[in-house]
Amino acid sequence: MESGQPARLTDTLVDPSETPYELAVHAENRARVEAALRQVPEPFRTTLILRDIEGFVYEEVAEMQGVNLGTVKSRLVRGRAALKAILTAPTRNAPSPARPSGTEFELPLGEEAQ
Repeated sequence: MESGQPARLTDTLVDPSETPYELAVHAENRARVEAALRQVPEPFRTTLILRDIEGFVYEEVAEMQGVNLGTVKSRLVRGRAALKAILTAPTRNAPSPARPSGTEFELPLGEEAQ
């Protein structure tokens, strides 16, 4: 090396790029978020895309949409909440999580609520 330090073997063998697994997970997450984003109602979706994906500042988003700054902030809060609800909703075809053995309790309904 030019700094006078010898090159370490791990520096030459380590691949800093993502593994195939990481690439697949990122692609799957991206597809899932894009599908969920398509379900977010307008104008919240456009505001989310402009601010959170495209990276425009609040003032730029307000100018592009022809609304005031408070409206942009409100749309972001509501849009993010809608997106979160879509992403965290249980999927229809997903199996219900199994309970570990020994955790099932038989209590009358009245006792469960106490």
